Amino acid sequence: MAKQIQIQCTREIAGIIVEALQWFVARHYPHGADECSIAAREALLNLAEHFRQELVVEGRSSYSSRIRAFLCEAVNSYTLMLEQEGGQTYEHRRALMIAVCRGLSDGGGFAAATRADQLASVGNGP
Repeated sequence: MAKQIQIQCTREIAGIIVEALQWFVARHYPHGADECSIAAREALLNLAEHFRQELVVEGRSSYSSRIRAFLCEAVNSYTLMLEQEGGQTYEHRRALMIAVCRGLSDGGGFAAATRADQLASVGNGP
């Protein structure tokens, strides 16, 4: 059995992680793909549902380390997309959420990361 990664965070962060997973699956693993893609799609959608039931509700959950790279990439690419669409950086929040996904942080300091991103975005504005 693969090692389990224990994670915990606030509902806000958990919600973003679930959104990121769903967006990532929709973008990279469409319906009707090959068998490998179908397996990855199902695993990631199952993880999103697992997080919705545990991480969002209880603030903690665990998942297989085999999925860690996919989860981190989902958060990374989702926040990059949000940056492009919204014009505001997610650099600090992205780093914090990826640390949460790796089990290295409980997400404390998310409000400070949000403020740092807002200040960085203002500093880079027109």
